[in-house]
Amino acid sequence: MYPTNYYIALGTNVGNYKNNFSAAINELDKIGKISKIANIYKSKPYGYLNQNYFYNSVLELKSKMMPIQLMKSIHLIEKKLKKNKRIVNGPRKIDLDIIFWGKKKFRNQNLYIPHPRAKERDFVLLPLIDLNPFFRDPETKLSIKDLLSSLKDHYVIKKLSYSNFF
Repeated sequence: MYPTNYYIALGTNVGNYKNNFSAAINELDKIGKISKIANIYKSKPYGYLNQNYFYNSVLELKSKMMPIQLMKSIHLIEKKLKKNKRIVNGPRKIDLDIIFWGKKKFRNQNLYIPHPRAKERDFVLLPLIDLNPFFRDPETKLSIKDLLSSLKDHYVIKKLSYSNFF
């Protein structure tokens, strides 16, 4: 089997943001080949509002793993890095989500790819544009730019260059 490009979203709002991202990136690099990392976006919280701002990004991971295997590996990384999520959409040290698996779709009771709510979040769409501005959502067939322009709610308040972040 050939490696497939996964787009993995990263988010953090507890602890040292730079260390959390660095640790997650180092762990993800052990389970695949990171080929690109987007800029970092500081954003207002989504859902549960009584918490710190988030830092968000997306990276492209090339992997031969099937989605369930990759999801299990990602959950182990979150556990190792002490995600500590106690509230839905609440504060957490690290959050990793599979957004896309190439141009493929995957559905089972625990995992949906494309991520069902990524289309609603500018803090996911903006970093995706950094990585691949011409990518099209496999379900809607719309470009990421079109999805972004159709959003009613915006959370991003600041863009930080990836190179300046670390």
